[in-house]
Amino acid sequence: MKKAKPALILLLKILVSGGLLAFFFTRTHPERFFSTLLAADFSYIALAMVVYLATQAVSAARWQVLARPLGFEQPFGRYLVFYLIGMFFNLFAPGTVGGDVSRVYYLAQSGMKQDETIPGGPTVRGTVSVLVDRIVGMAVLVWVGATGLLLFPEYQVPTTVKLITFALAAGFILAGVMVPLLRRLLPEDGHPLAVKLRVALRSYRAHGRALPNAVAISVIVHLIQAWVHWILGNALSIDIPLSYCFILYPLVGTFSAIPISLNGLGLREGGYIFMFAVIGLGTEKGIVFGLLLFFVVVANSLIGGLVFLLHKSPRPSAVPDQIR
Repeated sequence: MKKAKPALILLLKILVSGGLLAFFFTRTHPERFFSTLLAADFSYIALAMVVYLATQAVSAARWQVLARPLGFEQPFGRYLVFYLIGMFFNLFAPGTVGGDVSRVYYLAQSGMKQDETIPGGPTVRGTVSVLVDRIVGMAVLVWVGATGLLLFPEYQVPTTVKLITFALAAGFILAGVMVPLLRRLLPEDGHPLAVKLRVALRSYRAHGRALPNAVAISVIVHLIQAWVHWILGNALSIDIPLSYCFILYPLVGTFSAIPISLNGLGLREGGYIFMFAVIGLGTEKGIVFGLLLFFVVVANSLIGGLVFLLHKSPRPSAVPDQIR
């Protein structure tokens, strides 16, 4: 029964994605849809692929910054390899769990320095690095969206959407303020989650610059990702103001992160349809844009698949004793 549960979850997500896409296609004009798709400029698409790949390299650098305080001292190249492999597994696993698990696995196998002041083994520490990387990335994504709404009020984004975005941004800030209090409340032993939280709190408290540096890198990542949206708009001859991309990308990215579909497929397209309507763009353009962005993600993820095939994992004998 437990083995069937992941398969059932994956099936449900496929049904949600397929159902949403089918619903959106019934509301599109086939001729306008295909004319928009076939008119795409490949040079802009190629540029978007290259820039998107560059953002993954920057994201790997953020992960390296967050892993160092936990005792991992690998060179940047290894983080990049592990991150690209994680991208590949994100594409073929339910949600983003598969990619995260692969990153933890490779990082734990790569070895770490012995530091008795840092509790937990390599798997716990690797899990903490990936978890904090996810949290920082999502928090900054929401903050970028909230900032975009404040800086560019001329776009008539529905009030409900604004309030939800501001509430999420405030929630992340409040959670950050409350984090130091958790250290006093967490028990010395108990649930594995409590162990991971204690590892994170102790490690990042001792290395105070790690989290601010990771936040700064995340800002760069998300600003470049917003630029990718502007590039794809040009690929489809869609007039998307660059200023609007700083609202469009974070809001749709946050919405498509809800874990009810297959890697955001369907939710993403619905988000673009909704947000494109704000600036007077039709349904067909929203669906084509979402599918084109998904194609860019898939192409980059397949690069991670190639890296996975070429990468040689450490032999069991090469794995340090402390992580066996």
